[in-house]
Amino acid sequence: MNDPTTSLVIDIIRDVIKQNNLPEPELKPETVILTETPLDSLALAEVVVRLETKTGKDPFAQGFINFRTIGELAKLYCQ
Repeated sequence: MNDPTTSLVIDIIRDVIKQNNLPEPELKPETVILTETPLDSLALAEVVVRLETKTGKDPFAQGFINFRTIGELAKLYCQ
């Protein structure tokens, strides 16, 4: 899956990683965000806020939706 939303998620994750001076792993749709990247839950929350700002969508408005991978997060912003 190499769609624009997945690319946007990867770009934002990459930016947050760089901003926090963390080592950057290979980022793919199947990358598990909290175990295969150096992001912690606070940094992931920043990623979500940036995605909401860029897309104008808030898939979590009705409550938390479980996701693990970059691809699963991207799907939430495609709906």
